[in-house]
Amino acid sequence: MGPTLEFGDRFIRQVYVLTICLTVVIGGILLGVKRIALPSFLIGSIIGLSMFWSIEFVIRRLIRPGKTQKTKYLLGFIALGKYTVLGVLLFFLFKMKWMNIYAFGGGIVLVQGAIILKAIGLMVNILRKKDPDQP
Repeated sequence: MGPTLEFGDRFIRQVYVLTICLTVVIGGILLGVKRIALPSFLIGSIIGLSMFWSIEFVIRRLIRPGKTQKTKYLLGFIALGKYTVLGVLLFFLFKMKWMNIYAFGGGIVLVQGAIILKAIGLMVNILRKKDPDQP
């Protein structure tokens, strides 16, 4: 059997670290190039990281065996309630005159970009290793 692609706690931790590092680097670039976009980018990054954390929080608690129905309802409420909070937050943020929508969107998608970069890195590492079953 060949090498497998697995995602675990280490992968999730690395996504957090990579996202924070990318936020600092891109934030530094924005500070020098377009300072007015920096707050929007940082707010977007914080929202993206918090949404990723909330997904991780809910999934880790839902897959544990022995949970009561009340706990599952509470976690379901958290999973869906975060979108209500996000909607209200976005409503007020988009009303702000200083908000740069492009920098904000770039901050939000930074987590997804970090996940894609980490997954590509894992796949390249797996493809580099020679499968012992293949000639």
